[in-house]
Amino acid sequence: MGLVLLGALLVAGFFGVLEKRFAEGGIYPYYASFRSDPLGTSVFYESLDRIESLSVNRNLTDLNAVQGLDEDSVILLLGYPRDGFEEIRAPESSPVMKAVEAGARLVITMNPELVPERFQPGVSDVEDDWIERRRRIREERAARRVSTPKPGAAGEDAPVAPEKETKDVGGESNDEEEKETEEAEFEKQMEEVLGPPLTKKLGFEITSSDSFDRPAEGWETRAGESVTTSNVPAELPQWRSQYRFETKDPAWMAVVLVGEDPVVIERPFGKGSVVLASDSYFASNESLHLGAEPEFLLWLIGGESNVIFDETIHGSVETGGAMKLIRRYRAHGIFFGLIAFLALWAWRSAVPLVPGSEDQERGLVGEGGAVMGEGTGSGLIRLLRRSVPSSSLLSQCVEVWTQSRAAGAATPGREKIDQILARHRREPKQFGIVEAYRGIVELLRKR
Repeated sequence: MGLVLLGALLVAGFFGVLEKRFAEGGIYPYYASFRSDPLGTSVFYESLDRIESLSVNRNLTDLNAVQGLDEDSVILLLGYPRDGFEEIRAPESSPVMKAVEAGARLVITMNPELVPERFQPGVSDVEDDWIERRRRIREERAARRVSTPKPGAAGEDAPVAPEKETKDVGGESNDEEEKETEEAEFEKQMEEVLGPPLTKKLGFEITSSDSFDRPAEGWETRAGESVTTSNVPAELPQWRSQYRFETKDPAWMAVVLVGEDPVVIERPFGKGSVVLASDSYFASNESLHLGAEPEFLLWLIGGESNVIFDETIHGSVETGGAMKLIRRYRAHGIFFGLIAFLALWAWRSAVPLVPGSEDQERGLVGEGGAVMGEGTGSGLIRLLRRSVPSSSLLSQCVEVWTQSRAAGAATPGREKIDQILARHRREPKQFGIVEAYRGIVELLRKR
């Protein structure tokens, strides 16, 4: 019972430490709805969850395989890394884009590299292979540019024939054009397999000034226009991101602007809508604590009733396991059967299954006092092993033999027997107990 209680205490302590660590939220990425410190979005999630008219959930499934999206859904991708924004793909088979076409709303906010991004959105093996191949093509193209010498680079006074120079420059230009054509063809094949980039499909680009001076509390913002029926709220958050949007499709509307540059844009897509924001700080726990703009956050939701916080962009993905399979296929009987088997096995190992008796508990049965489960020979061997050390076994046997009645006539040969025993003690490996025993037996036979 003491061991059981100690094991239960250790398990409880282990889960208590894990629960505290997860409750603090330090192990989750920035802008994750699981994170409860200033750079998380758990306050936003829990605030929406308290509204009775809304159904708020987290998505831990790959966005290309997510289910349960309908025209009343809004998918929130909060804090998408800036360096991966151009790699967002929008294939025709994407359930997210299909839901948006049916009437759902897609909101993507950017992590503008103001806080370090420890977790990157996961990609499939197929997508990772295409990205790696494209990287090699670009590296080869860059290496060719560096390795190709420019005319006159060997020395200013070196004579260069005009015809040769023209030929070399023309060859370099042709190689460059071939590489550009190869990369363009590869991009086309990549789009056919993975789908076009979201920037190309929706018609926008992300720009940033090389040098900027951001105010301490961020830039002042002003309201623009919205494609939805609701107006843009008058109270808008200060903007901390240095990134701006450049729209190429006239369907885009500038919702929030810093000066003349849009930082939040919106466009219709099918029956639904897409919203892009170049910052995510306004949805963080710290921002909501210092001074939230609830009207703007509700505008992001767009009046949808099913709110989904996507966590896969932060590296949080639901994985399978034995318990998950047991719950899914309702195989609880196998689990409880295994527990019953282990309990019976432990009981059988501790207690005999046959009825016991007092004689059996004492280890003796019958009038002869035979050892329970042992023959006379095996019982004697066990007794000797427990009582007499192997190094003194032969000496003990000789001592008992000398004191016996039958050995009285052989007592005069004790000196030679002692010599054999002394040699056995001096050379236990060369003259072992078996050899010494045989020597004593031969000596007694001669008598």
